[in-house]
Amino acid sequence: MANNFKSDDSFLRKLAVGAAGTNSTINRLKAIGFNPIELERGSTGFKIWKKIKIKRVRVPDILCLNTGIRFESRGKTKLEISMSHSLNDPKRAWDAGMRDDDIVSIVVFEQKDDSPIDLKQISPVHFVSVREMRKAFAAGQVSITQPKGVEEGSEIRVMWTCAAANQRSVVLAVEAGRISLASIPEARRQSIQMSRSKGKITLLPQVKVGETVEANQIVAAVVPVTTALQCPASVDEAYFVDKLLSVNLSERYAAAKALRYRGYTTAKSALESRMTDADEDIYVQLEAAAALAAFDDPNGWEFIENKLRSSAMIVPLETQLETVIVASEIPKSRSEQLLIEVLQDSQRDDELRAGAAWALGQFFTKTSATALVDTFNSSPLEIKVEAARALLRIAESQIPHLIDLLKSGDPAKRDGLSWVLARTGKFNPSEMVVGADENLRRWMSYIVGYGKEKFVQGEVEAICKTDPEVYFAASVLWQIVASWVNDLREY
Repeated sequence: MANNFKSDDSFLRKLAVGAAGTNSTINRLKAIGFNPIELERGSTGFKIWKKIKIKRVRVPDILCLNTGIRFESRGKTKLEISMSHSLNDPKRAWDAGMRDDDIVSIVVFEQKDDSPIDLKQISPVHFVSVREMRKAFAAGQVSITQPKGVEEGSEIRVMWTCAAANQRSVVLAVEAGRISLASIPEARRQSIQMSRSKGKITLLPQVKVGETVEANQIVAAVVPVTTALQCPASVDEAYFVDKLLSVNLSERYAAAKALRYRGYTTAKSALESRMTDADEDIYVQLEAAAALAAFDDPNGWEFIENKLRSSAMIVPLETQLETVIVASEIPKSRSEQLLIEVLQDSQRDDELRAGAAWALGQFFTKTSATALVDTFNSSPLEIKVEAARALLRIAESQIPHLIDLLKSGDPAKRDGLSWVLARTGKFNPSEMVVGADENLRRWMSYIVGYGKEKFVQGEVEAICKTDPEVYFAASVLWQIVASWVNDLREY
């Protein structure tokens, strides 16, 4: 059990850093004039599906809807320009499915030991052209590293050597053999040698004299590196329609996804053709159907609904789960109702229903909130867990409704509601205890006990007069939560 836990924890740590890298890259691209969306589904999050394994199309993480440029993001905990690679399987080569005009982003994070998802960005977002990376790879200006252990997997890593500033600094000198930096404000010197691997690899300067660089900013590398990009001319709908006809699977997938946002008038027939082509990859079909459904095309909706209303004997569970996720991305009441239908069907696979609960966290409505709360008194644990997490994501806009459900709804549903409200706050808990039944008083103790920092201090203190027993129970939890033994484990 310990080994499995360690493996799962290691996997989560990698996913969290990767997602943070994608999100930071998206934010940076928006700031410099691009119009990015998540291209590889799941790359902006770290949700792990335990049983149903989805094997998606390999595509870059991000697509700019305006320019058609694709970005592969790499979140790191150690500054390096590196990609996983296989010498034996071309489909797992570091640049498989990538174009010369694709761009790789590199961004570094500090990750806490006790929380894989608690991350702090400690470098700028760097951009590197795949074309330049291929040139350096072909010229032998890279190093190959073997995996350190079983948990790292069987793939090797290709590294494009680089060097970075240790602190925020000013560039003092750029010479043939070295770069000199002075930190701000301490003026500590840092000297970077340009020759590596006994002269086999030579770094190229990426900065100029007098330039100010940030901590962990790459200042020398075997490939050109930049922290800013010029946004090229925009492409039109026809550009993506043309890509739908590509022999390259990743191009067709990206085009279908882009047309959900960029086109319908001229693209409709091309999207229908991809959706109905029995020889087309199912994930391209789903993206084409979603592009149509986003414009309320009945054929697109019919395709999606058929996938979710069929048995696992006809439509595999992995396809159904991907359809659930696709439906969550279409902000329509029809997709919301379809997800609720899956969630409430006790004959469906539990993880598929849990996926529907997770997906409802995209709909900030009373309808979704109520459907999620309804799982708390009867569903298997994994469904309730995902429902609670989804409800937390939409809770802030639904607080009056959730309070009403807590006060007047089924007491058996109060555990999940209390967990959410303790982490949301933004209401007066002292008003809740007035006239509360015994069960609600216990849960109010939990809400105030675990969520004290989420409430106005004066309103918490008012409970001492309104209901001293609730206040005392909450104060016991405050002491437990604040103690260093609260999260102490035996391993």
